Amino acid sequence: MKKKLALLFVLIMVLSSMPVMAAAVSADPAGAASDVTTQAAKNGWVKSGTGYMFYVNGKAYKKGIYWIGGKRYGFDANGKLCRGWFKLNGHSYFASNVNGAKGYGEVLTGYRKIGNKFYYLDPNQSGLRRSGFLWIGGKLYFFSSVDFAQRRTKGWFFIGNTMYYIKADGTVATNTTIDGYRIGGNGAVTDTSGMDKKAQGYSSSTRYLILVNKKEHKINIYQGSKGSWAAVKRNMICTIGKSSTPSPSGSFHLDHKSSKVYGYKDFKNSTAFFATRISAGNYFHSITYKLGCRNPYTHTPKDASLGKSKSNSCIRLSLENAKFIHQVTPRNTRVIVY
Repeated sequence: MKKKLALLFVLIMVLSSMPVMAAAVSADPAGAASDVTTQAAKNGWVKSGTGYMFYVNGKAYKKGIYWIGGKRYGFDANGKLCRGWFKLNGHSYFASNVNGAKGYGEVLTGYRKIGNKFYYLDPNQSGLRRSGFLWIGGKLYFFSSVDFAQRRTKGWFFIGNTMYYIKADGTVATNTTIDGYRIGGNGAVTDTSGMDKKAQGYSSSTRYLILVNKKEHKINIYQGSKGSWAAVKRNMICTIGKSSTPSPSGSFHLDHKSSKVYGYKDFKNSTAFFATRISAGNYFHSITYKLGCRNPYTHTPKDASLGKSKSNSCIRLSLENAKFIHQVTPRNTRVIVY
């Protein structure tokens, strides 16, 4: 009996030391359900302040360009949808202000007018803004490396020592001749005479240098300095001295200038305008007019021939080219005649 009582006592002590399991009770069945279920992950477009974000399985797209519904969209480092110009990894892109799933944000590609300028947003690089020379639809375009906009102003322009021409439609001219300049397939003026290369070996006391190629009856005018001369006037056709009174060859410089000359050497029985004396003793001057002519713009030239060897040592040019040397190139400008 004593053993049974002892065993019963031990059993009671063991049971009394175990924790009591109580049933969980909630006054709100809905609240109880929320305690045991997780919130659904965000997916798709989500309004965020004044903008939008895009989620996939609870993770937002950030700092990149992504395809969504067949269109490209850009998102900043905070996951906000971009609009207008924006940058990623140092490169610029443009997101539409009017097109996109949320009324804006589609990243544009291709040749586009944005504001008052034209740009090329490369579709092969997710709309990255490009610069430099680009072939688009079989035509050559040039986009500035400064503002990345297309250069559209008609006329000549330089990149380094190389000259190019923009046509009326804004494209770069190729495989043609304009103003006497031969343009190659890459848009650059070709230096068939080698004058550009020759010029680089000379210095000048001014920012200008003049080369006269007697064999080809051509004059090039350069601006810059030794080793970095860029042609500002090229292939100016000239008439040089005849065999009995040749134009001297050598290195000279520009001397004094006269708006009109007559009664001496090449203009003994005629008048020439915009005369600039070369230190060799002869002149750059216009084609000749009747002796006593005061206004070349209202009179017919007496001798308008160029590209010949027929002068009395002087070097004749068109009225406008003679005027350029007279008014633009300063005294002491170096002149190389060869």
